[in-house]
Amino acid sequence: MIGFLLIIVLLGGTVVQSWQLLEQLGTQSRENSEQSVRVAFILQELRERGTDLERSSRQYLLVRQSAFRASFDATLAQALNLTKTLAARKEDAFLAPLLLEWHDAAQSLADGLNSPEAESVLGAHLTRLTEIYENIQRTAQQWLEDNNQRTLAVLEAKRRQLFLQLFFVLGAAILTAVVLCYWLTRPLRQIEQAILLIGHGYLEERIRIHGPNDLHKLGMRLEWLRQYLANLRNTHENLFHYMTQEMKVPVVAIREGCDLFSPGASAENQSSLIAMLRHNAELLQRQLEGILRLRVIFEARHMQRQSVRLSAFLQEIVAAQAEESAARKVVMRVEAPDISVQIDSEKVRAVLEVFLANALDFSLEGGEIRLRAALENQYLRLECHDQGPGVAEKDSAQIFNLFYQGASYARTARRQGVGLTIARELSGIMGGTARYTNGKIGACFYLEIPYEN
Repeated sequence: MIGFLLIIVLLGGTVVQSWQLLEQLGTQSRENSEQSVRVAFILQELRERGTDLERSSRQYLLVRQSAFRASFDATLAQALNLTKTLAARKEDAFLAPLLLEWHDAAQSLADGLNSPEAESVLGAHLTRLTEIYENIQRTAQQWLEDNNQRTLAVLEAKRRQLFLQLFFVLGAAILTAVVLCYWLTRPLRQIEQAILLIGHGYLEERIRIHGPNDLHKLGMRLEWLRQYLANLRNTHENLFHYMTQEMKVPVVAIREGCDLFSPGASAENQSSLIAMLRHNAELLQRQLEGILRLRVIFEARHMQRQSVRLSAFLQEIVAAQAEESAARKVVMRVEAPDISVQIDSEKVRAVLEVFLANALDFSLEGGEIRLRAALENQYLRLECHDQGPGVAEKDSAQIFNLFYQGASYARTARRQGVGLTIARELSGIMGGTARYTNGKIGACFYLEIPYEN
């Protein structure tokens, strides 16, 4: 929008400048026309008054009658008043000296009629008036031409200025359009390239789209899709690896046990074989149950936020483990503020159940498990502290990997090596993280997710 507005302002400014130039030209043309009309009026009036003065003066000298003298004086008074009026006007100031000179010459003509040599000097006075009139005419014509030349010069300067401005504005508009096109098409090309990479299975490189906010959001959605597909592929590869490497062990053992089993074997040998077959069958069953639990990840890709009272919500999760904690003689405590938060309660519950199950497995009899909640920088942090042996250093890098079981893990019916993987995936879906730290006593697994009040 800013780019489009910039182009509009640039082109609109040029249009306004052109309009102002036309207005200025029109105003100057009107002023020049009015000035020409005034000059023409002055020349006409002076010519008529000069003719009237010449005629009335000759008539008076011819007959020497008072009536003709009165007519001459009346004509002289009109001529003198006219020249005074014209000389006082600002718009005709360039003619003022010549008008005053014509005024003095007309006055000299009147004075000359009163002298004895009136007939001999009349011609000289009339010639003087004619010369001044012609001088006024030439000066007015020259002034008009000079004024027209000045107007044309101003017009030409304005035209050159407008041309340069138009050239600059068009260049700026084209440059802005090119920048806008690049700014818009570059993220579109990035999006197209990202879609092609995703389509061809290249999911390692993070998708970053730089550009307008809408396209940036679209890039974020593509990045989410890339992460989802990458996780899906990793899960598939891990599952395939597990099925090909891990599950064949109990299957081979069961098959070999069946081969060794025979009706003639002793009861002791048969009991040993049956126990081995049962153990491997149970191991295979646990592994299959672990695979089925992975469906939780694929069925939980959509967020379903709801408001919960944090303290009561955690108490409810702990209460679901009360029977097992009592059997293991482990005390479970909740430390949480009594506030309402908007979270995906089902996913949070699934993660905390994994943490609590692990904590119960590794807690010693008479130990304590604390489920603690805290709000830090717009994130909700949920911690599960136990008093077990903690996480071995050699297991720290792989503890959240699919089907991984550390050396210190109890091989109980609960363990399939998928719980922490599910916790990690669910935390990522909620926009958070699942991690752990070792304390002085036991381990602390924690979940950090964004929340809303």
